[in-house]
Amino acid sequence: MDTVLAIDMGGTKTAVATFTADGTLVERSVEPTTPGHPEVTVARLAERARALDGFVHARATGMALPAIVDEDGRVVWAAASVTDWLGTDVGDLLRAALSLPAVAVFDGYAATEGEARYGAGQGIDSLATLIIGTGFGAGVWLDGHVVEGRTGVAGAVGWDRWTLPDGSLSDPVESIASGSGILATARARGHPQDYADTRIVFDRAAAGDEVAREAVTLAATAAGTVAGHIIDLLAPRLVVWSGGVGSRADFSEQATVVARQSCQPYASTRTQFTCSSLGAESSLVGAAARALSIAKGEDPR
Repeated sequence: MDTVLAIDMGGTKTAVATFTADGTLVERSVEPTTPGHPEVTVARLAERARALDGFVHARATGMALPAIVDEDGRVVWAAASVTDWLGTDVGDLLRAALSLPAVAVFDGYAATEGEARYGAGQGIDSLATLIIGTGFGAGVWLDGHVVEGRTGVAGAVGWDRWTLPDGSLSDPVESIASGSGILATARARGHPQDYADTRIVFDRAAAGDEVAREAVTLAATAAGTVAGHIIDLLAPRLVVWSGGVGSRADFSEQATVVARQSCQPYASTRTQFTCSSLGAESSLVGAAARALSIAKGEDPR
C-alpha cells in the first residue's frame, strides 16, 4: 500500500509521520525541535522517517515549517525557531536525504489544507483557519486551493498591530494571542513561578485563577477581533480555530463570541465557526496532503 511521508517542524516540537493515500495516519514520531544546521536536522529527520511503519512504501515527502518558502523552494523568511534555514533549498535537502520527490510549505498553508481536505472543512468551498499555537497565523481555502498571495505570505496575521493612546504601535498581536503570549501575560501579571507552561495557565484559569483567566481572555479577545477582520474582508463560509491553543474549546468559544461581535452584523449570523478536528496536527496532515499531490503528479500549490 502506497504511503507518503509528512514532516511538521514547529516552534517546540517536530513530528514525522507516514500516511496512506486517503490521509490516514500510519505511524508518527515526535521529538523536541532543536536549532541546528539544516543538513544535520534533515539527516536526523530521515533517520526517524526510515524507522516508521510504511516508510518503505512512501512515494513523496511534504514538510511544513514556520518559514516563507519561495516558488523555487528556498526559505526566504524564517521564524526564530528555524533562522538557520534562511536561504536553504528545503526540497533539495529532503530529496537528497530521502530519495523521494519532496515539497516544503509554510506551516500556515499546510494547516489550512489539512483542515480543508481531511479536517473540519471537508466539503466546504471557502474557509479560513486561525492557527494559534506557539505563534499566530491564518490561512484561506477557496475553491480547492490555499490562497498564498503574490508575496507568498498571505495569512501572516500574527504581525497585526494597532495604535496605542500615545500614537505608537503595539507589539504584534501574536505577542498576546499565542501560547507563548498567554504564558508571558500570566507571568507578567502574576507570580512567574506559578506558571511553568501554557497548559498550566489554562488549568489554573479553569480552577478560577484570576490572573490566568485574564491572560486567556485577553488572547481570545485579540484572536476573535482578528477573525472578525478576516470575515469582513473575505466572507468565508466557515472559520476553523486550529493549533494547540486555538482548537481548545475553552479558548475558541471565547474567541468566537468576540469574532461575531466585531464583524459585520449580517456576516455574523451567516458565518459558521468550529474547532479543528485535527488540533495541533493540522500542519502535519497538510504536509501529507501536499506530498500526496506530488505523488499523483499534480501541482502541489
